[in-house]
Amino acid sequence: MDISSVAGSSLLSRSEQTQQALSTAMMKQAAESQNQVANLLAQNAKQAPQPATKSNSGFGFSTYA
Repeated sequence: MDISSVAGSSLLSRSEQTQQALSTAMMKQAAESQNQVANLLAQNAKQAPQPATKSNSGFGFSTYA
């Protein structure tokens, strides 16, 4: 193997490592974004008004079909 082949192989290896690092960083960022969305949905679910258990008007409304 001559020096140019070794240098080319080294550059290719470094490029692959950089690509893997970027891919990992992107996956972490996507996971953090999904976690934030899940947290927001959980907060919204807690704040949503709960349906009344009994109606004061004498008739009720059922969501069951």
